[in-house]
This record gives sequence, C-alpha cells and structure tokens, in this order.
Amino acid sequence: MSKLPTIFTSLRSNLSFLLVLPIFWLCFVLLYQPSRLVELLNMGDSMLNFNTTIIMCILLGVMMISRTVLMAIHHTLQMNWFKFMLWEVAELIAMSMFSSLYITLMYHGEFNYFYMTGQCLYHLLLILLFPYVIFDLAFAYVGVLEQDTIYDDSLMRFVDNTQKLKLMIASSAVLYIEADENYVHVRYMEGDRSKDYPLRTSMKSLEELMHKHGLIRCQRSYYINPQHIKVLRRDKEGMISAELDVPNQKSIPVSPKYYDSLAKWL
Repeated sequence: MSKLPTIFTSLRSNLSFLLVLPIFWLCFVLLYQPSRLVELLNMGDSMLNFNTTIIMCILLGVMMISRTVLMAIHHTLQMNWFKFMLWEVAELIAMSMFSSLYITLMYHGEFNYFYMTGQCLYHLLLILLFPYVIFDLAFAYVGVLEQDTIYDDSLMRFVDNTQKLKLMIASSAVLYIEADENYVHVRYMEGDRSKDYPLRTSMKSLEELMHKHGLIRCQRSYYINPQHIKVLRRDKEGMISAELDVPNQKSIPVSPKYYDSLAKWL
C-alpha cells in the first residue's frame, strides 16, 4: 500500500478532526433528530440534549487519545493508507464501546451492552461517515499537492539531522553552503536580498543533494553554486577565491584541490 501523506499525522489535520467531528455529531442529532436515535437518547424523560452532549464529549475524548497516539507512533507503525483506514475503523469502534457503556449505565442494565454497542456503531457510522470521508479526501488532495511541490526537481529540500524538512528553495537561489561546527549555513537569495539559514546537519549528509542540484565543493567547508560565480581570483600569496555576482557578498575560498573541477563550470 502507498505511504500515507504526512498531513494525516500532522497536528493541524488532527486538530481539525478533533474540532469538527464531535461538533458535527451534536449539530446533526439536534437539528435532524433521527427518530430511532432520538428515542434511544431521550430515555423517556426529554434527555436528548443532555445525552447528545455527553456522547459528544465521549467522542472528543476518544479522538484526543486516538489522534495523540497516532501522531506519536506513526513512524514506528510505518503508516500507510490501509493501516490508517484500520485505525479510523478502530476509532469508531472505540467511540461506540464507550458511548454504549454510558447509555447502558443510564438505562440501568435494561439493554445488553453488546447489543447497545452495535446500535451505537450503526448510528455513529451513519452520522460520522460523511465527515470522515470528506476530511480524508480533502487531506489526501492537499497531500498530493504538497508532494508535487516537495518533489519538484527545481527545488532543494534541506532536512536537519532528524530528517525533518526545514527549508525548501529553488536551486538557482542558493549562493553557497558553509560549514560551522554542528551546523551548516545556507546562503540564498530571496528577491533582491540575501538570507542565511542555519541548519543542524553535516556537509557529508548534503553531498547527494549538492551533486543533484549542481553545487560544487570548492573547499572543505564550502559548497558553491557555479551559476553565481562572477570570477575566480588568485592573490599574491597564491590563495584562490571566488567572487559572486551578488553585491556585498564575501569571497568564497577555493582550495587548489577543487580549482580545476570548478573552473570547468565557468
């Protein structure tokens, strides 16, 4: 099965589920008042509003636990679409079980617990299936759009040493990469201004990304974008440096070891 888009395990998507689904349940029941469900929740004493609100709180509690656990362990589970669908089914079953427990207690054991669990599952499916499907389709669409953006070959994706995406920019905007102890500094252009982004990673881990996007190692602590080299200069002491085509940028040192490979690009 294909990998689940990361948006499904993000905080924003799960907060949306938490806020919308229980409220949808409450509004649907109170506005449309399905006859069988109203009869069940009224309990012969006009308790529809109270019981509907209590069950909404039960749904919210189950979802808070479910979604918190999902966000915490989705990497371990290597979550895909099939596993996510099973997770949502299990979520609905858990909602039904706790709702059934509440209703059974309120009826003082008049109904069998497992019978009531089936009734709760039936009603929850009828009411919540629509928002579940709408949310899943919407987030799937957003996930596809994000994937298309992320894997655009013209963009460089900079991740930190935990593989978390931190910066995504066009390769043509990058001027150079500079190592600084446990960090690297990405110097890039945004409009007509140059910016610096510190990234906790190593030069070694960037090798494949640099090679893919045409940045060249020019010194042990530097990668440089040859598109932005204006000229290579050698001073009286024989030290080589690259001047960039962007005003007010420092010259980048070039080791003799890398000079020939760099000069070929100019």
